[in-house]
Amino acid sequence: MTRADLVVIGGGPAGATIAALAAQRGLKTLLIERDRFPRDKVCGEFVSAEGCAVLSRLGLMTTLTEKGAMPMEACRLADAKGRSVESPLPDLPRAGRTAFGISRAVLDELLLNHAAGCGVAVRDRTIALRPLLTNGRVSGLMIRAADTAAGDEAIEATLVIAADGRRSMLQRALCPGIGDALTTSSRSWFGFKAHFPDRTRGLDRRIELFVFPGGYAGLGPVEGGRLNLALIARVDALNACGGSAQSLHEQRMLLNPLLVERLGNDRPCSPWKTIGPLRFNVRTPASHGAMFLGDAAGTIDPFSGEGMSNALRGAELALPFVMDAVASGGLTAAAAGAWSSTWRRAFAPVTRRARLIGRIFQHPRPAALAMGLLRLPHGARMLPTLVAATRTGAD
Repeated sequence: MTRADLVVIGGGPAGATIAALAAQRGLKTLLIERDRFPRDKVCGEFVSAEGCAVLSRLGLMTTLTEKGAMPMEACRLADAKGRSVESPLPDLPRAGRTAFGISRAVLDELLLNHAAGCGVAVRDRTIALRPLLTNGRVSGLMIRAADTAAGDEAIEATLVIAADGRRSMLQRALCPGIGDALTTSSRSWFGFKAHFPDRTRGLDRRIELFVFPGGYAGLGPVEGGRLNLALIARVDALNACGGSAQSLHEQRMLLNPLLVERLGNDRPCSPWKTIGPLRFNVRTPASHGAMFLGDAAGTIDPFSGEGMSNALRGAELALPFVMDAVASGGLTAAAAGAWSSTWRRAFAPVTRRARLIGRIFQHPRPAALAMGLLRLPHGARMLPTLVAATRTGAD
Protein backbone atom coordinates (compact mmCIF):
# COMPACT_ATOMS: atom_id res chain seq x y z
CA MET A 1 0.00 0.00 0.00
CA THR A 2 1.32 3.46 -0.95
CA ARG A 3 1.75 5.88 1.95
CA ALA A 4 2.04 9.68 1.71
CA ASP A 5 1.99 12.64 4.06
CA LEU A 6 -0.37 14.49 1.73
CA VAL A 7 -2.60 13.35 -1.12
CA VAL A 8 -4.13 16.01 -3.36
CA ILE A 9 -7.02 15.20 -5.68
CA GLY A 10 -6.97 17.45 -8.75
CA GLY A 11 -4.10 19.02 -10.69
CA GLY A 12 -5.67 22.39 -11.50
CA PRO A 13 -4.45 25.73 -10.08
CA ALA A 14 -5.47 25.02 -6.46
CA GLY A 15 -4.29 21.41 -6.36
CA ALA A 16 -0.99 21.88 -8.18
CA THR A 17 -0.14 24.95 -6.11
CA ILE A 18 -0.76 23.42 -2.69
CA ALA A 19 1.04 20.24 -3.74
CA ALA A 20 4.09 22.23 -4.87
CA LEU A 21 4.17 24.36 -1.71
CA ALA A 22 3.87 21.31 0.54
CA ALA A 23 6.56 19.35 -1.30
CA GLN A 24 8.94 22.32 -1.12
CA ARG A 25 8.59 22.12 2.66
CA GLY A 26 9.49 18.46 2.78
CA LEU A 27 6.15 16.66 2.74
CA LYS A 28 5.85 13.41 0.79
CA THR A 29 3.12 14.55 -1.57
CA LEU A 30 1.08 12.61 -4.11
CA LEU A 31 -1.19 14.31 -6.64
CA ILE A 32 -4.01 12.42 -8.38
CA GLU A 33 -5.29 13.88 -11.66
CA ARG A 34 -7.96 12.33 -13.86
CA ASP A 35 -6.79 13.91 -17.13
CA ARG A 36 -3.51 14.13 -19.00
CA PHE A 37 -2.26 17.68 -19.54
CA PRO A 38 -2.41 19.86 -21.51
CA ARG A 39 -6.18 19.89 -21.54
CA ASP A 40 -8.77 22.57 -22.13
CA LYS A 41 -11.54 23.64 -19.73
CA VAL A 42 -14.51 25.98 -19.62
CA CYS A 43 -13.00 29.03 -17.94
CA GLY A 44 -12.75 32.79 -18.29
CA GLU A 45 -8.95 32.35 -18.49
CA PHE A 46 -8.47 35.62 -16.60
CA VAL A 47 -6.00 35.86 -13.73
CA SER A 48 -6.50 39.04 -11.70
CA ALA A 49 -3.61 41.03 -10.23
CA GLU A 50 -3.86 39.14 -6.95
CA GLY A 51 -3.55 35.80 -8.73
CA CYS A 52 -0.60 37.13 -10.71
CA ALA A 53 1.08 38.06 -7.43
CA VAL A 54 0.78 34.41 -6.30
CA LEU A 55 2.23 33.21 -9.61
CA SER A 56 5.09 35.67 -9.15
CA ARG A 57 5.80 34.28 -5.67
CA LEU A 58 5.87 30.81 -7.24
CA GLY A 59 8.49 32.10 -9.68
CA LEU A 60 6.31 31.44 -12.74
CA MET A 61 5.38 34.86 -14.12
CA THR A 62 8.43 35.17 -16.34
CA THR A 63 7.68 31.80 -17.93
CA LEU A 64 4.00 32.70 -18.40
CA THR A 65 5.00 35.94 -20.10
CA GLU A 66 7.32 34.00 -22.39
CA LYS A 67 4.44 31.68 -23.23
CA GLY A 68 2.35 34.64 -24.37
CA ALA A 69 0.21 35.62 -21.37
CA MET A 70 -1.69 38.76 -22.37
CA PRO A 71 -1.72 41.77 -20.00
CA MET A 72 -4.96 43.56 -19.08
CA GLU A 73 -5.21 46.78 -17.10
CA ALA A 74 -8.81 47.90 -17.66
CA CYS A 75 -12.32 46.49 -17.74
CA ARG A 76 -15.40 47.28 -19.82
CA LEU A 77 -19.03 46.29 -19.28
CA ALA A 78 -21.52 46.48 -22.14
CA ASP A 79 -25.28 45.95 -22.06
CA ALA A 80 -27.30 44.18 -24.74
CA LYS A 81 -27.58 47.38 -26.80
CA GLY A 82 -23.85 47.98 -26.88
CA ARG A 83 -23.83 50.82 -24.36
CA SER A 84 -20.70 50.46 -22.28
CA VAL A 85 -18.73 51.80 -19.35
CA GLU A 86 -14.99 51.41 -18.85
CA SER A 87 -12.57 51.80 -15.96
CA PRO A 88 -8.97 50.93 -15.07
CA LEU A 89 -8.51 47.91 -12.87
CA PRO A 90 -7.62 48.97 -9.31
CA ASP A 91 -4.02 49.17 -8.15
CA LEU A 92 -3.94 46.57 -5.36
CA PRO A 93 -1.46 46.66 -2.48
CA ARG A 94 1.48 44.30 -3.13
CA ALA A 95 -0.20 43.10 -6.32
CA GLY A 96 -0.37 46.05 -8.71
CA ARG A 97 -2.96 46.54 -11.44
CA THR A 98 -2.03 44.22 -14.29
CA ALA A 99 -4.08 41.07 -14.84
CA PHE A 100 -3.26 38.43 -17.45
CA GLY A 101 -5.14 36.28 -19.90
CA ILE A 102 -3.72 32.79 -20.34
CA SER A 103 -5.36 29.58 -21.54
CA ARG A 104 -5.99 26.82 -19.03
CA ALA A 105 -4.12 24.44 -21.32
CA VAL A 106 -0.93 26.47 -20.81
CA LEU A 107 -1.41 27.57 -17.18
CA ASP A 108 -2.46 24.20 -15.77
CA GLU A 109 0.34 22.32 -17.49
CA LEU A 110 2.89 24.84 -16.24
CA LEU A 111 1.62 24.58 -12.65
CA LEU A 112 1.53 20.78 -12.72
CA ASN A 113 5.06 20.58 -14.15
CA HIS A 114 6.16 23.03 -11.45
CA ALA A 115 4.67 20.73 -8.80
CA ALA A 116 6.50 17.73 -10.25
CA GLY A 117 9.71 19.75 -10.26
CA CYS A 118 9.21 20.49 -6.56
CA GLY A 119 9.12 16.76 -5.82
CA VAL A 120 5.40 15.99 -6.06
CA ALA A 121 4.62 12.47 -7.29
CA VAL A 122 2.08 13.18 -10.02
CA ARG A 123 -0.22 10.40 -11.21
CA ASP A 124 -2.21 11.62 -14.18
CA ARG A 125 -4.90 9.62 -15.96
CA THR A 126 -5.80 8.30 -12.50
CA ILE A 127 -9.29 8.27 -11.03
CA ALA A 128 -9.98 8.95 -7.35
CA LEU A 129 -12.78 6.45 -6.71
CA ARG A 130 -13.78 6.93 -3.08
CA PRO A 131 -12.35 7.95 0.28
CA LEU A 132 -10.99 5.52 2.82
CA LEU A 133 -12.45 6.22 6.25
CA THR A 134 -11.03 5.34 9.66
CA ASN A 135 -13.27 6.15 12.62
CA GLY A 136 -15.26 8.49 10.41
CA ARG A 137 -12.23 10.41 9.15
CA VAL A 138 -10.63 10.38 5.71
CA SER A 139 -7.42 8.35 5.95
CA GLY A 140 -6.73 7.83 2.26
CA LEU A 141 -8.23 7.04 -1.13
CA MET A 142 -9.03 4.19 -3.44
CA ILE A 143 -7.69 5.03 -6.90
CA ARG A 144 -7.58 3.40 -10.32
CA ALA A 145 -5.20 4.12 -13.18
CA ALA A 146 -7.15 4.69 -16.39
CA ASP A 147 -4.41 3.43 -18.69
CA THR A 148 -3.77 0.02 -17.10
CA ALA A 149 -5.67 -3.04 -16.00
CA ALA A 150 -3.92 -3.17 -12.63
CA GLY A 151 -7.14 -2.72 -10.69
CA ASP A 152 -7.89 -0.54 -7.67
CA GLU A 153 -5.15 0.69 -5.35
CA ALA A 154 -5.40 1.92 -1.77
CA ILE A 155 -3.47 5.08 -0.85
CA GLU A 156 -2.97 5.98 2.81
CA ALA A 157 -2.33 9.60 3.79
CA THR A 158 -2.04 11.72 6.89
CA LEU A 159 -4.06 14.40 5.09
CA VAL A 160 -6.21 14.41 1.95
CA ILE A 161 -7.04 17.63 0.09
CA ALA A 162 -9.80 17.72 -2.51
CA ALA A 163 -9.08 20.27 -5.23
CA ASP A 164 -11.02 18.39 -7.89
CA GLY A 165 -13.44 21.10 -8.87
CA ARG A 166 -17.11 21.89 -8.60
CA ARG A 167 -18.05 18.22 -8.99
CA SER A 168 -15.58 17.03 -6.38
CA MET A 169 -15.74 13.29 -5.76
CA LEU A 170 -14.74 13.75 -2.14
CA GLN A 171 -17.21 16.55 -1.52
CA ARG A 172 -20.06 14.45 -2.89
CA ALA A 173 -18.99 11.37 -0.94
CA LEU A 174 -18.79 13.22 2.37
CA CYS A 175 -21.48 15.88 1.90
CA PRO A 176 -24.02 14.63 -0.69
CA GLY A 177 -25.96 17.31 -2.52
CA ILE A 178 -23.59 20.17 -1.69
CA GLY A 179 -22.04 20.55 -5.14
CA ASP A 180 -23.49 21.41 -8.51
CA ALA A 181 -27.06 20.40 -9.21
CA LEU A 182 -27.56 16.89 -10.56
CA THR A 183 -30.71 17.69 -12.55
CA THR A 184 -31.45 20.30 -15.21
CA SER A 185 -34.47 22.57 -15.61
CA SER A 186 -35.29 25.47 -17.92
CA ARG A 187 -33.86 27.84 -15.27
CA SER A 188 -30.57 25.97 -14.91
CA TRP A 189 -27.32 27.66 -15.90
CA PHE A 190 -24.69 26.19 -18.21
CA GLY A 191 -21.24 27.47 -19.05
CA PHE A 192 -19.67 27.59 -22.52
CA LYS A 193 -16.31 28.57 -23.94
CA ALA A 194 -14.55 28.91 -27.29
CA HIS A 195 -11.53 30.72 -28.68
CA PHE A 196 -11.87 33.18 -31.57
CA PRO A 197 -9.25 34.84 -33.78
CA ASP A 198 -8.08 38.08 -32.16
CA ARG A 199 -8.74 40.81 -34.69
CA THR A 200 -8.31 43.38 -31.86
CA ARG A 201 -4.60 42.67 -31.25
CA GLY A 202 -4.97 42.30 -27.51
CA LEU A 203 -8.36 43.97 -26.89
CA ASP A 204 -6.55 47.18 -25.87
CA ARG A 205 -5.39 45.43 -22.67
CA ARG A 206 -8.96 45.05 -21.38
CA ILE A 207 -11.26 42.38 -20.04
CA GLU A 208 -14.78 42.95 -21.40
CA LEU A 209 -18.16 41.66 -20.24
CA PHE A 210 -21.27 41.56 -22.41
CA VAL A 211 -24.82 41.14 -21.12
CA PHE A 212 -27.31 39.44 -23.44
CA PRO A 213 -30.86 38.11 -22.98
CA GLY A 214 -30.51 34.98 -20.88
CA GLY A 215 -26.91 35.34 -19.77
CA TYR A 216 -23.63 37.15 -19.99
CA ALA A 217 -20.17 36.61 -21.49
CA GLY A 218 -16.58 37.56 -20.78
CA LEU A 219 -14.12 38.30 -23.56
CA GLY A 220 -10.38 38.54 -23.04
CA PRO A 221 -7.12 37.99 -24.93
CA VAL A 222 -5.04 34.85 -24.44
CA GLU A 223 -1.83 33.64 -26.03
CA GLY A 224 -1.59 32.65 -29.67
CA GLY A 225 -3.51 35.58 -31.18
CA ARG A 226 -6.84 34.43 -29.75
CA LEU A 227 -9.72 35.85 -27.73
CA ASN A 228 -11.38 33.67 -25.13
CA LEU A 229 -15.17 33.96 -25.08
CA ALA A 230 -16.64 32.39 -21.93
CA LEU A 231 -20.30 32.69 -21.06
CA ILE A 232 -23.08 31.38 -18.89
CA ALA A 233 -26.64 31.08 -20.13
CA ARG A 234 -29.96 29.72 -18.92
CA VAL A 235 -31.28 26.55 -20.48
CA ASP A 236 -34.44 28.32 -21.66
CA ALA A 237 -32.34 30.85 -23.58
CA LEU A 238 -30.24 28.08 -25.07
CA ASN A 239 -33.30 26.08 -26.12
CA ALA A 240 -34.91 29.14 -27.69
CA CYS A 241 -31.87 29.42 -29.97
CA GLY A 242 -31.86 25.82 -31.10
CA GLY A 243 -29.88 24.23 -28.29
CA SER A 244 -26.29 24.94 -29.35
CA ALA A 245 -23.73 27.44 -28.06
CA GLN A 246 -22.97 28.59 -31.60
CA SER A 247 -26.62 29.35 -32.35
CA LEU A 248 -26.94 31.21 -29.03
CA HIS A 249 -23.87 33.21 -29.97
CA GLU A 250 -25.23 34.07 -33.42
CA GLN A 251 -28.85 34.76 -32.45
CA ARG A 252 -28.42 36.64 -29.18
CA MET A 253 -24.86 37.64 -28.41
CA LEU A 254 -24.11 39.08 -31.84
CA LEU A 255 -27.07 41.43 -31.50
CA ASN A 256 -24.62 43.46 -29.42
CA PRO A 257 -22.89 45.86 -31.84
CA LEU A 258 -19.82 46.16 -29.64
CA LEU A 259 -19.29 42.40 -29.61
CA VAL A 260 -19.77 42.32 -33.39
CA GLU A 261 -17.01 44.90 -33.61
CA ARG A 262 -14.74 42.58 -31.64
CA LEU A 263 -15.55 39.27 -33.33
CA GLY A 264 -17.24 40.13 -36.62
CA ASN A 265 -18.53 37.03 -38.36
CA ASP A 266 -15.50 34.95 -37.40
CA ARG A 267 -16.11 31.33 -36.51
CA PRO A 268 -14.51 29.97 -33.34
CA CYS A 269 -11.05 28.51 -33.84
CA SER A 270 -11.66 25.87 -31.15
CA PRO A 271 -14.64 23.62 -30.42
CA TRP A 272 -17.25 24.93 -27.99
CA LYS A 273 -16.84 23.36 -24.56
CA THR A 274 -19.74 23.01 -22.12
CA ILE A 275 -20.26 22.48 -18.40
CA GLY A 276 -23.42 22.42 -16.29
CA PRO A 277 -25.78 22.66 -14.65
CA LEU A 278 -23.96 25.19 -12.46
CA ARG A 279 -24.37 26.30 -8.88
CA PHE A 280 -22.39 29.22 -7.44
CA ASN A 281 -22.11 29.10 -3.67
CA VAL A 282 -19.99 28.64 -0.57
CA ARG A 283 -19.48 24.94 0.10
CA THR A 284 -17.43 23.19 2.81
CA PRO A 285 -13.75 24.04 3.40
CA ALA A 286 -13.22 20.99 5.67
CA SER A 287 -15.06 17.79 6.53
CA HIS A 288 -14.25 14.39 8.08
CA GLY A 289 -10.59 15.31 8.52
CA ALA A 290 -10.13 16.37 4.87
CA MET A 291 -9.59 19.85 3.41
CA PHE A 292 -11.12 21.41 0.29
CA LEU A 293 -9.64 24.00 -2.05
CA GLY A 294 -10.70 25.89 -5.15
CA ASP A 295 -14.15 25.18 -6.56
CA ALA A 296 -14.50 22.17 -4.24
CA ALA A 297 -14.62 24.61 -1.30
CA GLY A 298 -16.81 27.19 -2.98
CA THR A 299 -17.57 28.35 -6.51
CA ILE A 300 -17.64 32.06 -7.31
CA ASP A 301 -19.82 33.53 -10.06
CA PRO A 302 -17.64 34.03 -13.16
CA PHE A 303 -18.87 37.63 -13.38
CA SER A 304 -16.23 38.42 -10.75
CA GLY A 305 -13.22 37.18 -12.73
CA GLU A 306 -11.75 35.82 -9.51
CA GLY A 307 -12.03 32.03 -9.81
CA MET A 308 -8.41 31.24 -10.64
CA SER A 309 -7.02 33.89 -8.32
CA ASN A 310 -9.09 32.50 -5.45
CA ALA A 311 -7.74 29.02 -6.18
CA LEU A 312 -4.13 30.21 -6.18
CA ARG A 313 -4.46 32.39 -3.09
CA GLY A 314 -6.46 29.72 -1.28
CA ALA A 315 -3.56 27.30 -1.68
CA GLU A 316 -1.20 29.79 -0.05
CA LEU A 317 -3.59 30.32 2.85
CA ALA A 318 -3.99 26.56 3.32
CA LEU A 319 -0.28 25.78 3.60
CA PRO A 320 0.17 26.46 7.36
CA PHE A 321 -2.85 24.26 8.12
CA VAL A 322 -1.45 21.48 5.93
CA MET A 323 1.93 21.56 7.65
CA ASP A 324 0.37 21.56 11.12
CA ALA A 325 -2.02 18.73 10.21
CA VAL A 326 0.75 16.46 8.97
CA ALA A 327 2.89 17.25 12.02
CA SER A 328 -0.08 16.44 14.28
CA GLY A 329 -0.94 13.17 12.55
CA GLY A 330 -4.12 14.54 10.95
CA LEU A 331 -6.43 17.53 10.73
CA THR A 332 -7.93 17.97 14.19
CA ALA A 333 -11.44 19.28 14.73
CA ALA A 334 -10.02 22.56 16.03
CA ALA A 335 -7.73 22.91 13.02
CA ALA A 336 -10.59 22.10 10.64
CA GLY A 337 -12.64 24.85 12.26
CA ALA A 338 -9.76 27.30 12.03
CA TRP A 339 -9.19 26.50 8.34
CA SER A 340 -12.89 26.86 7.60
CA SER A 341 -12.92 30.26 9.32
CA THR A 342 -9.84 31.38 7.41
CA TRP A 343 -11.29 30.30 4.07
CA ARG A 344 -14.66 31.91 4.77
CA ARG A 345 -13.13 35.21 5.85
CA ALA A 346 -11.09 35.33 2.66
CA PHE A 347 -13.62 34.08 0.13
CA ALA A 348 -17.21 33.74 1.42
CA PRO A 349 -18.15 37.47 1.35
CA VAL A 350 -16.95 37.99 -2.21
CA THR A 351 -18.52 34.70 -3.36
CA ARG A 352 -21.92 35.79 -2.07
CA ARG A 353 -21.53 39.34 -3.39
CA ALA A 354 -20.49 38.13 -6.83
CA ARG A 355 -23.57 35.88 -6.97
CA LEU A 356 -25.81 38.86 -6.17
CA ILE A 357 -24.14 41.03 -8.80
CA GLY A 358 -24.32 38.22 -11.34
CA ARG A 359 -28.05 37.84 -10.72
CA ILE A 360 -28.59 41.56 -11.27
CA PHE A 361 -26.94 41.43 -14.68
CA GLN A 362 -28.71 38.22 -15.69
CA HIS A 363 -32.06 40.02 -15.98
CA PRO A 364 -32.72 42.88 -18.45
CA ARG A 365 -34.50 45.39 -16.20
CA PRO A 366 -32.15 45.37 -13.18
CA ALA A 367 -29.20 45.19 -15.58
CA ALA A 368 -30.44 48.34 -17.33
CA LEU A 369 -30.81 50.14 -13.99
CA ALA A 370 -27.32 49.09 -12.93
CA MET A 371 -25.83 50.23 -16.24
CA GLY A 372 -27.60 53.57 -15.81
CA LEU A 373 -25.94 54.05 -12.42
CA LEU A 374 -22.53 53.05 -13.77
CA ARG A 375 -22.85 55.54 -16.63
CA LEU A 376 -23.48 58.47 -14.29
CA PRO A 377 -20.57 60.84 -13.59
CA HIS A 378 -18.06 58.97 -11.41
CA GLY A 379 -20.21 55.82 -11.66
CA ALA A 380 -17.49 54.00 -13.56
CA ARG A 381 -15.40 54.07 -10.39
CA MET A 382 -17.62 51.28 -9.08
CA LEU A 383 -17.02 49.07 -12.11
CA PRO A 384 -13.75 47.35 -11.06
CA THR A 385 -15.31 46.17 -7.79
CA LEU A 386 -18.09 44.54 -9.81
CA VAL A 387 -16.21 43.08 -12.75
CA ALA A 388 -12.73 42.19 -11.51
CA ALA A 389 -10.42 42.40 -8.51
CA THR A 390 -13.34 41.96 -6.14
CA ARG A 391 -10.95 41.02 -3.34
CA THR A 392 -8.72 43.61 -1.77
CA GLY A 393 -5.42 41.77 -1.95
CA ALA A 394 -5.19 41.84 1.84
CA ASP A 395 -3.92 38.79 3.71
